[in-house]
Amino acid sequence: MATRAASIGTAPAFEASSYSNQGRLDRAHLRAITPAYFVAKLVGVGGLLGLAGAGVLLTHGLTRMAFQICLGAVFAHATELIHQCLHRSATGRASRDQFFGMVIATPLGISFWRYLHDHFRHHKDVTQESFSYNYERMESKSMLVRLLGCLLHLSMLNHFIETLKWIGYALLGRVDQKLAATGSKPTEIVTRRIRRDYLIMAGLLASAIAVTIGFRTNVVIQLWLIPMIVWAPIHALIELPEHWKCDTSTTNPRLNTRSIRAGKVVRWYVNNNCNHIGHHYDLSVAMERLPEYESQLMAEAPFAHFEQSYPRFYFRFFRYILSGKY
Repeated sequence: MATRAASIGTAPAFEASSYSNQGRLDRAHLRAITPAYFVAKLVGVGGLLGLAGAGVLLTHGLTRMAFQICLGAVFAHATELIHQCLHRSATGRASRDQFFGMVIATPLGISFWRYLHDHFRHHKDVTQESFSYNYERMESKSMLVRLLGCLLHLSMLNHFIETLKWIGYALLGRVDQKLAATGSKPTEIVTRRIRRDYLIMAGLLASAIAVTIGFRTNVVIQLWLIPMIVWAPIHALIELPEHWKCDTSTTNPRLNTRSIRAGKVVRWYVNNNCNHIGHHYDLSVAMERLPEYESQLMAEAPFAHFEQSYPRFYFRFFRYILSGKY
């Protein structure tokens, strides 16, 4: 895990095997990591968490609810930073990126190490998702089934249930067995780290319950549980456009992945997840330089799945859920 992400995931077979000197220089620039960018992102997240958290503690009623929504939205933004840590393109040093990724992921019920193992499988086959998103239900011919699938997708109920199950597996020492059943068991070191992730989650849950009961306070509920309920649909909606209704039978990112045009604020919020074709085309390109890289790719040939804005995509998505027309 101490090697660059590019050595973990292999380059797509359709990518050119040789470049001109200028092309090599351009690619080196695109892959260059500036740790200060990620540190600034962490400082921003910390500040937003502090402001939203203070708002939750100091207000009541609808105002408190508004701050809880903001807190959940910050959780969703922070989740996109985990993805950058997986690829070791946050600070460029494996130990630091893994630490930051674990700190963000664990309170959200995400095992950083399981996510890391699954994610590079996803780069080889985009149908290998890290979470269960109820795609089959959302593509049913029945509107009621599509609505049910959409609600399950947005609630991320499966994620919360799976997290509790895996915490149980970790406590019972069955993580090895369950990972083997997935068909792609990680190394022993990664397996131990996955178990450790879930044991830490178990400790967090036990501590939260102890604090709530022992001090007769609802602070944990207000600052964590309720914002987590808000986090789920926002995170699900950020991830949804990546491959939905794309040709996932091919390994070509121009066909199996979607990118979306977005302004600077939205690009910051989703951490350039809107430039997802570029990310799948070359997973070692720094997140901050994906817009520049996609401009180059689009100049070579158009993308099969490209939306002009997030609202336009979500309009088409919800129209499909309600009418079956895409």
